[in-house]
This record gives sequence, C-alpha cells and structure tokens, in this order.
Amino acid sequence: MARTSLKTLASVLFLATAIFSMFQARKDTTYTVMVLTALTAGMLGDIFLSVDGLVIEKYRNYFMVIGAICFGVGHILFSAIFLSLVDSFEYFLLFIVGAIPVFLFIMSKIAKIDFGKFTTPVYIYSLMLSLMLITGINLYIQNGTVGSLMILIAAILFTISDSCLVLKEFAYNGTHKPLIYIVLITYYVAQNLFALTVMLSA
Repeated sequence: MARTSLKTLASVLFLATAIFSMFQARKDTTYTVMVLTALTAGMLGDIFLSVDGLVIEKYRNYFMVIGAICFGVGHILFSAIFLSLVDSFEYFLLFIVGAIPVFLFIMSKIAKIDFGKFTTPVYIYSLMLSLMLITGINLYIQNGTVGSLMILIAAILFTISDSCLVLKEFAYNGTHKPLIYIVLITYYVAQNLFALTVMLSA
C-alpha cells in the first residue's frame, strides 16, 4: 500500500510540475495540453503497475497490461508532439527503431530472460519507446533549443529506465535493488524534464 501511495504521489508531482510550468509560462498552448495528456497517461500507467501487489493473483497480469498500454499511449503522444514541432525528419534515425528490439532480443538471450506470454507486448512496447526516442533526437537535431535538449535527455533517460525495468522484472523478478533505484530515478527525472518543457514550450 505504501509503495502504491508513494508512486502515485510522485506521479502527481510531475503532473503538478507541468501545471506549474504552464502558469509560469502564462500561455495555454496545444503543446501544453498534449504534454499534460501524455503525462496523465504516464501517471495512470504508474498507478496500474504499482497496485499489482494489492490485487489477487489472477488479475495482476491485467493490471500490468493496462499499465503498459497507458505508457504506450504516452510514448505515442510524446512522439506526435515532437514531430509536430519540426518541419522535417532525419530518416537515418529509423535504424534505431529496429536496433532497440534487436538489442532487447540480444539482452534477453545473454541474461537468459524468458518473456513468456509477454513476449509480443514487450516487443511492441519497445517499438513505441524507440519511436519516442528517435523523434526526440530528431527534434534536437532540427531545433537545437534548450527545450529540445531537455526533451532529448528525457527521452534517453526514459529509454534507460525502461531497459532496466525489463531486466529488473524478468531477469531478477523485481528484486534487484540497484536496478530499482535506476528505474525510479531515471523515470521520474525524465517525466519532470518533459513537464518543465511546458515553461519553454520546447
């Protein structure tokens, strides 16, 4: 219960950061609304993934899937946001979309990870994550602003967080403390960076 409450509070705080940034910027833009929506999806994902210990065993997988879907929606929204801020795309970045699932496959073999029935969802999610990463990289290449740099750092941290999350959950059954800290720190820093860009409108 304490874990769920703390994660929910931390998620509410990054949403509050975005709202505070909006008032500081004194403008309510489409960018702001979309970022708030994406962060809300992330908050819901946090809640669904953190309550798995509070529900009976047969329903836990449903909560995990719903949580992953919420995060996936957030990644798609962020990708759409980043694409809307530029006029062109560096197509060489598309190799990353294939590289991340390949890296995930190699990592699973080296670490002897069996995703089981989550194999397809994990790889679909990795594609969504890689899409957010490449659109963030593209935004920085095209714009080179402070806001786009914050987005790039946030996208990289999010990728690190989710990669470590896969290791933590499937290789160490969620019990590897260093990975737990890495996942939480990189994730919440990433979300707060996304939230702060509202002040700059990227």
